[in-house]
Amino acid sequence: MPRAGVDELTAFVRDSTGASLRGVYRYHAEGYEVQYVRPDLRREGVDAEIARAIDHLRNESRAREQRAFPYDGFNGTVRSFEEAVVLHFPLRQERGVVVALDTDVARQLDGFMRECVERL
Repeated sequence: MPRAGVDELTAFVRDSTGASLRGVYRYHAEGYEVQYVRPDLRREGVDAEIARAIDHLRNESRAREQRAFPYDGFNGTVRSFEEAVVLHFPLRQERGVVVALDTDVARQLDGFMRECVERL
């Protein structure tokens, strides 16, 4: 994804979610770039945590992962955690963008998922 596309996505997400945006990260086969991190989340050790998560997500940008499901047009994944919702937009050749948001942005989805988990 060209840098201009990531800039446009970051601006859109910031405008849409305000202070709920936690971070935006762009990755490629060799590493990743921090596009945005909310200032209150910057702390020692966060870079290693981000790198570990991106290494995990990078696998979803491979063609075999996209072919693993019987649906066309793989758009991305959503992961729900107690503290955050993570959107992953995998692109081609081990490239992609990761957006982390506070859970209030995905209140309905997060609430629905919690209700499901409570029943397990």
